[in-house]
Amino acid sequence: MEQIKLWEVQGNTVKQVNKQPLDFENRLEKWLIQDISILSPNLAVIGSQVITPFGKKIDILAINSLGEIVIVELKRDKTYREVVAQALDYATWIKDLVYDDLNTILNKYGKTDIKDIGDFFSETFNKDAEEVEFNSDHKMLIVGSEIDDSTIRIINYLSNEPYSVNINAVNFNYFKDANGREFLAQAFIMSEHNITEESKSKKRKRAKSIIKELFEQKKLKVGDIMFFKPALDKNVSKNDPRVFAQIVNTDNNCLKRTTDSETHSFSSLRKIISQELALNVNFNWGYGIRSDWVNDNGKTLSDLLD
Repeated sequence: MEQIKLWEVQGNTVKQVNKQPLDFENRLEKWLIQDISILSPNLAVIGSQVITPFGKKIDILAINSLGEIVIVELKRDKTYREVVAQALDYATWIKDLVYDDLNTILNKYGKTDIKDIGDFFSETFNKDAEEVEFNSDHKMLIVGSEIDDSTIRIINYLSNEPYSVNINAVNFNYFKDANGREFLAQAFIMSEHNITEESKSKKRKRAKSIIKELFEQKKLKVGDIMFFKPALDKNVSKNDPRVFAQIVNTDNNCLKRTTDSETHSFSSLRKIISQELALNVNFNWGYGIRSDWVNDNGKTLSDLLD
């Protein structure tokens, strides 16, 4: 990796800022937890110092805007080979985490008042969590300074075909000028996009939303009336305008009740009705809309898809 140099502009001249040894991993970890955008604006921290079942601690566990889990591991006093091996070891556990596991991590190790990973994701990235396949893939990011050529070769080897491991490293250079002002410069070994965009190496295509599939198969269409089953199960009348909605378009927000002026997605209206009627509905991601919405014949979305 080419060495990064930094100059301060002083009027019509420039003055080089001296590079200093990076001996502040604890400070860097705190900064990353407080503002993970130092790495990427498309990441959010769900936990720090996350203890694995085999007694090790993951420095930072993050989620990207695709719902994929990202292991962020700082070099600290380890060699780069050791930290790469450690990240791979953590990945053997991360790959099998399900929604409830991520909820547990968020509540135990997170720094947010939001208790549900789906709500956290939706608020952070302004996306509908019901349309996301959480932990469909996972990635590893090594953080340090002065990343050596051997580590770069290892990461390039793992990340390219035929292995296509989702691993990258970011190098932070630390500078301090004569006035004591501190600066950080960041550089990824490979493009940042392999951490925040869908992996080219995925062996299967990302699953489509069940709603999109039903529209494409013409099993849902504009004009259909859909009912909220948990309300019907509580003996709320099908004629109650709060518990049914008409499909008015084929977009994400496709449902409209006669009592509302705006349209809703299946998942958002699911929450609204549950709150209006004080229904005990589990909002955790896990294809809740598949069984909670039925047509006039009592068929759920899953029934229609089969």
